[in-house]
Amino acid sequence: MTVNEIQELVNQYDYWDLRVLSLECNYFADEIKLVYDDTDGYCVIYNFEGCYKSIFDHVKGYDKLRPVREMVTGQIPYFLQAVDVSETTMDNVHFYIVKINMFPLYLEVWCKDIKVQKEKLEKTRNSKDYVNLQTDVR
Repeated sequence: MTVNEIQELVNQYDYWDLRVLSLECNYFADEIKLVYDDTDGYCVIYNFEGCYKSIFDHVKGYDKLRPVREMVTGQIPYFLQAVDVSETTMDNVHFYIVKINMFPLYLEVWCKDIKVQKEKLEKTRNSKDYVNLQTDVR
């Protein structure tokens, strides 16, 4: 996909002011996964793969009040405000650059591939957990 197609897909899901449910960084920051609560029982997932640069910058003056791992969904303070996708080439290597404002956390990811998908969200007894049932991958 082109950078414009990815940005259009991100915008199509109308992310503004929706709650981020999880943010994972795995395999020594090679993969980053962001999940946010869409509406009507769905979530949208951004999978960043082949990551080379990742910056997690939390507002230092923002008091979290408690460890995030202890929060239930309604207490998670991260809401998407802006998602901007661009691209660059360095040393003949193409990278997507994604800058995400989810105040009070700002995220910047440089990666080789981005997957955006919408899935059915099934809440469990512990509302922090979810089970993916149906996938709309683009």
